[in-house]
Amino acid sequence: MASKEEVRRQDREKLLEWARQYQEVQEREARRNIFMKVLYSEDYKTMAIKLIFAGLVFLFIGGAFALFIRGQAGLSSEGVPVVLDPSYYFQAMTNHVMDMIFGAVFNVVFAVSFYMIPAMNGSRLIKWPKLANAGFWISIIALFMMNFGGVENQYLFTFLNPLKASPTWYIGYGMMVVGEWMEMASVLGTSFQGRVPGRLVPTAIGFIVMDMIMMALANISVFIADMWSLFSPIGGLNIYLFGIPNAEVWKGLFWFADHPLVYFAPYALTGAIVAITPLYARRPMYSVRFTRWLIPVLFVLGSSVYVHHIVDDPWPLILRDIFAQTSTALIAVPFAALWLLFFITLGDPRKLKWDPGFAFIFAAAVWNIIGGIQAEPTNPTPSLDPTIHNTGWIFGHFHIMLAIYSVGGLLGALYVVGPDLFGKNWYSTKLGWLHFWGWQAGMGLFAIASSEGGFFGLIRREVAWAGFYEVYYQLLLIGGWLAGFATIIFAYNLILTLLYGEKVPKTDIPMWAVQTVAMERYAMRREGYKEEEMPVALPADGMIRLEENSGISNGTPVGAKALDNNSLDVSKGSPSKGLTDLGKS
Repeated sequence: MASKEEVRRQDREKLLEWARQYQEVQEREARRNIFMKVLYSEDYKTMAIKLIFAGLVFLFIGGAFALFIRGQAGLSSEGVPVVLDPSYYFQAMTNHVMDMIFGAVFNVVFAVSFYMIPAMNGSRLIKWPKLANAGFWISIIALFMMNFGGVENQYLFTFLNPLKASPTWYIGYGMMVVGEWMEMASVLGTSFQGRVPGRLVPTAIGFIVMDMIMMALANISVFIADMWSLFSPIGGLNIYLFGIPNAEVWKGLFWFADHPLVYFAPYALTGAIVAITPLYARRPMYSVRFTRWLIPVLFVLGSSVYVHHIVDDPWPLILRDIFAQTSTALIAVPFAALWLLFFITLGDPRKLKWDPGFAFIFAAAVWNIIGGIQAEPTNPTPSLDPTIHNTGWIFGHFHIMLAIYSVGGLLGALYVVGPDLFGKNWYSTKLGWLHFWGWQAGMGLFAIASSEGGFFGLIRREVAWAGFYEVYYQLLLIGGWLAGFATIIFAYNLILTLLYGEKVPKTDIPMWAVQTVAMERYAMRREGYKEEEMPVALPADGMIRLEENSGISNGTPVGAKALDNNSLDVSKGSPSKGLTDLGKS
């Protein structure tokens, strides 16, 4: 068993090794102009910022398609077109789904991964940056190919022959999966590059790594389904390698992958929440060991929750009714455990230092619980699911889980780490709160109206309906536009922050990462973990000191005191000013 001093020495040496490598990265970055950095970047912060802005672009593109849909439905009279022709109505629906999930959510999840992993493990290094950048641009090009599919894209998803997509959609989807695989490989490599053999990674990194593995495996089946369709008579290329694809085979392969994609944002968000919550609670997560056990449980259940897309299809009993149905019901258990840990850790909410960032995260937890309660009695039940699956009940549930929980939670994480990532405090706290309440009110109204309308039979994917449902479509219109205006407020605050935000003190390692890793090490020591298996200790002041000759300044390797996590008083600590003070209003 290594002594405590030996472990500290190993930590110092590793941090110094990474610091020298990161210095070389910064020297190469300094030689690139802004245009070249957009095309290719090795720096983990620059990569994250690039992904965030790409996500915001698709958030606005996908949001525009959504507002076309809501305008069509809310301003029409029983479905009589007044905005778009019905064929373009469904095309907008398809593009909205693609842009929001793969364009906005996936890019932000990759941003969180490329930023949080190097920050928390102390390396500040991206593994295989060429692979990551190439994957990013391939995915962007692929998404535009899918958007430009034209009126054929009105199918939403191809499940029933003779419905089909345009060839550019099938080709774009396949390219996008390849690009995602490249980015996932880089994220996984980054996590291993910053891992010391025999040592555990921070719990937050564990959730992100699990997320990448789950989605990389799940993408195999959807890639097969996509290629099957492309090279069949419905693919549009007149290259007939396969016969007409069986709709049930395509549907099963597609949803085996594309329900895990629904968890792609929540699982990465869980990692961010595990990292951020202690900063506001001023203490570690209630049980590190229990939190870490949630990782394999969520992996197994999240990979198999697709039953409510094939529940009335002729699939084998073991897949449809036993395994997938059971896992759909059981996945509520680890999420309930997660939020129990979350609320126990936070304690009395009246004693918390609230800001828009943590408000988004707290609201995300509450909405996830509401969405789970709404879905669990119906979605896993074969006798009920066919009745409600093609109603507003389902897209009400989906918008709770994706828009208010996943996107809302990721926005909260961005508010919290934004000052370090951008180097400036948020320009206006008031604009942050307007964004929060506008998003909650708009998407909350949308989710409630669609769920209640679905309970009374409001049908999905229709352009004509009975007059009884018109009021629900009008409420959806109001909710959608409220959320849209809130997003404009967020973009305005972000631009002002980048232009006029107050600069924050710069440290080598982000202080939020220093604090959360220190508290996790404190909790692990309390729970009986050995010193040599805990994550690498980060310097308490966030600074890694190197002499010009790559030696150690003042003869003190990274500061022995700085690497002693006992020097951080976690009982009285609080998030740094750059984390909780969102700037002057």
